[in-house]
Amino acid sequence: MTVGDLPLIEERARMHRPSIADLKPVMRAAVAMVIAPDGDDLSALLIERAKHPLDPWSGHMAFPGGRHDATDPSLERTAIRETLEEVGIDLMRHGRFVARLDEIQAQARGRNLDMVVSPFLFFLDHARETVPDHTEVAATLWIPLRVFRDERYKGTTHFSRDGFGMDFPAFLYEGRTIWGLTYRMICGFLEMMRGVGEPDASGARSD
Repeated sequence: MTVGDLPLIEERARMHRPSIADLKPVMRAAVAMVIAPDGDDLSALLIERAKHPLDPWSGHMAFPGGRHDATDPSLERTAIRETLEEVGIDLMRHGRFVARLDEIQAQARGRNLDMVVSPFLFFLDHARETVPDHTEVAATLWIPLRVFRDERYKGTTHFSRDGFGMDFPAFLYEGRTIWGLTYRMICGFLEMMRGVGEPDASGARSD
């Protein structure tokens, strides 16, 4: 997917009916899938979470976001607030909300949690520099969307903690491993965008 695909991406996302988790969780969280032109490519912003011993997702690659606060007027605003706090990008000023994406029940150590994560898609005018809050974010990375369709970047990762161990599908890019909730969100987005920017049988790009 490249810059020329933005109108079709927006159309697909706005037409999509996001799935809503069939439960009333104790906790809710929201994340921002931020897409921006980066040269001719479109890239998505990911963070590497800071390492904390009590964080079940310590050190994981993720989209910026966090738990819904009672002062947030909506889950969308949760994603906006957390993005500003974590990486210094103000989506209210510089971003454009596109659509809500499929909700996902959170998991940790192979078990479902009483927590639902709501992703929201935003566009930026360009891949902006970030100012990470290092108490929460170890690093940030703009990753071209084409990476997620390229078989060379697909693999598995083994996770083991507290007696639980299992192999999970993952994207492997520049020494980073993207798996779990974020992997599932990206795969859901790619399924929604099936065919967008991909060559057809004649080798021409679809539009």
